[in-house]
Amino acid sequence: MTPSLVVLLALQVAATPLDVTARVDRARVVLGDEIGLTVRARARTAEPVSLELPPLAGFLVLSTHEVTDVSVGGPGAPVRTTVRELQLRATKVGTLLIGAVHARQGRVIVATDPIVVTVDSGAAGGPPALTPLARALVDAAPPPERTDRVALTVVVPTDTVLAGQQLDVVATAWFPRELRNRLHRPPQVTIETPQRVWAYPAARSSDVAASRLVRGSWLDLYVAHQVVFPLAAGRVVIPPASVEFAVPTTFSFFSREERYALQSDSVTIVVLPLPVEGRPADDQRVTGRGLVLALDVQPADARVGEPLEVTTTVAGVGNVALWPEPALRWPPGFRPYPAEPEARIDWQGGRISGSKAFRYLVVPDSAGTFVLPELRYPYYDMGRGGYTVAGAAPRTLVVAPGAEPRAARSLPPLAPVDGEAWASAVARDLFPWGWGALVCAPPLAALLWRRRSRPRGGPEPAPAVAPQVTRLGRLEREFHVVLASHVADPVARDGDGLARALRAAGIESAVADHIMRLRDRLRAARYGPRGLGDAAELAAEIEQVLGVLGAEPHGGRRVRLFSTLCCAALLAPRGSLAQGPSAEALYAAGALRAAADSFAARAAAEPRTAAHWYNVGATLYRAGADGKAAAAWAVAARLAPRDRMIRRARELLPAPDATSERLLAVGVGAPGEWGLVAAACWVGFWAALARRRRSRAWLLGLAVCAAAAGAQGAREALRRQQALAVVVSPATPVRVAPYGGASAVATVEAGAALLVERRDGRWLEVRRPDGIHGWLLEREAVRLPQDPL
Repeated sequence: MTPSLVVLLALQVAATPLDVTARVDRARVVLGDEIGLTVRARARTAEPVSLELPPLAGFLVLSTHEVTDVSVGGPGAPVRTTVRELQLRATKVGTLLIGAVHARQGRVIVATDPIVVTVDSGAAGGPPALTPLARALVDAAPPPERTDRVALTVVVPTDTVLAGQQLDVVATAWFPRELRNRLHRPPQVTIETPQRVWAYPAARSSDVAASRLVRGSWLDLYVAHQVVFPLAAGRVVIPPASVEFAVPTTFSFFSREERYALQSDSVTIVVLPLPVEGRPADDQRVTGRGLVLALDVQPADARVGEPLEVTTTVAGVGNVALWPEPALRWPPGFRPYPAEPEARIDWQGGRISGSKAFRYLVVPDSAGTFVLPELRYPYYDMGRGGYTVAGAAPRTLVVAPGAEPRAARSLPPLAPVDGEAWASAVARDLFPWGWGALVCAPPLAALLWRRRSRPRGGPEPAPAVAPQVTRLGRLEREFHVVLASHVADPVARDGDGLARALRAAGIESAVADHIMRLRDRLRAARYGPRGLGDAAELAAEIEQVLGVLGAEPHGGRRVRLFSTLCCAALLAPRGSLAQGPSAEALYAAGALRAAADSFAARAAAEPRTAAHWYNVGATLYRAGADGKAAAAWAVAARLAPRDRMIRRARELLPAPDATSERLLAVGVGAPGEWGLVAAACWVGFWAALARRRRSRAWLLGLAVCAAAAGAQGAREALRRQQALAVVVSPATPVRVAPYGGASAVATVEAGAALLVERRDGRWLEVRRPDGIHGWLLEREAVRLPQDPL
């Protein structure tokens, strides 16, 4: 060979190097999943190419397929392409490394880059491998009748369980070893999840789980395992399990495969209810083994307005996912905000175990010493076969005043209780018929007066003299009134059955007969031919009867009633006052939460007394609950708009924005007061018009006054009929949708006012004239009463 030819061949080889690539179809898989590894080698010569694979630690080779293609067409040299495809199954958790693949063609050796594959653990809560309980079921599984064919059975530990008891379901596929050795890939055993159960993810073994020598033939077992918990008593049918496998038609590795599928029989499980004997009253239908309840409070030093993290944890063996929340009773003044429960699943001797934590963010609003009561968590212990209680001891919490005490700001004094404003009470009592009479009666009265005072042609008649009512007449009227109070039926009162009706009302028989005779004497004296006769004697007899029946003439009854009430008030027992300290005493002692509850109870009993609402606001303001205090003072201002103490208190908590200030604004008078002013002007107008003694200017002024006062009262009533809510917490988000994860369209401060459009469960749809529109939790706001008067 000439030197020039050698140089030419060397240049050609250098110009056409061997090209090798290796890749996987997925770089991150779950334990037990399959991935594909593809190696491709391409060369410009027809010389054979050999591929050397690295050790595949952590993977099981399910199948291998290699194809070589040589292309000799075209003006250039022939092109050889070799492709090897491997189907792998991940059998180890962690970061696995597939080393470099080496391709050799003659003296040329090319290596690929290593490949990193991340293998995660199986689905959360799945067993790490075949558990001891499942292994025991596999060992106890009865062999099939025939050993020359594939068989599939479903094995359960028992056919009767209690509701909430763990049940292991194992499907075993029996393969003759000769047949199993011919398979290119392991069979797939599948378990269908039954209904009316809580199921955890099933686990399948890709390798042979066990081998049994049955009647001289070896059988290899492939297993699928699932754990279920029946939810209620009754029957649970476990659906048939299935196995799928492919058998090559010839002994060649590249042979065509025939696919087969086989199903087992279904299994019926009888689920019994939990025993009734010994069940605690507060049982929550919880089952488990050795449950432990723990209570933790962080931080240990609590302050008013600062959040505490309270965690209750239930740990043990059982269906962790369905364990309910412990019944935790919060002390007064603690506002809890629950978080999502956190469950951790583990395995203990083949049984599902773990812990479930319930977390709360708790904000105390009063200083003092509080006790978290003892926690009880009753459950049915499957190990003991009876009911037991897991508990946590009581915890004492000492809540100190806030880091920034509110004592530096001016504190409003308490207001004396003076009852409901008289104008509002009169206006409310007149509604609705009294107001209708005030509107309609003056025009009609004026019209009748003018017709009566109109001059006529004849002589003016003499004014009628009102008849004088004698002493006997007054006593007779009072006698009939008292008689009607004892006998309501007019027929019995005026007929012969009066004595019988009085005896039925509790009057003595002799007195009842005397009253009936006195009634007949009054009739004879009034309408008989002899006239009154001795009026003084008859009047004295009526007074005597009235005294017996409990009525006093000439105002004596009112005097005796007043005296009786005064004596009863002086001699009444003071037991109700001695039951506990008053709200004012609690306020002075600094027990603000108890004082606020006491004042709130008074406001609920007498909702139209402004002093009660003012005192509620003063107590909440001193405790630092500015949002609730603003709401209480807004109600007090509506009831007493001109009260100076309420006005000064509202200046301590101005509205956080201009829109809230307009929504919470109160006029100089209540709607009822404006209505009474309008009614007075209205009556005066028609009275002056009827007497014709006023000028037109005076009449016009009364009419304008009535119209202006009525319009102002209507405006104030419409304003108070609006559905308003006051935000109680600072930086409260208004969300775009009624759920906690929704984004916030705006953030409002404590004391802000919002218009409520509707309620949807625990949420309020709110809006404002400044464009804020969204949803707010109902506990984050206080709704003002809608009272037009």
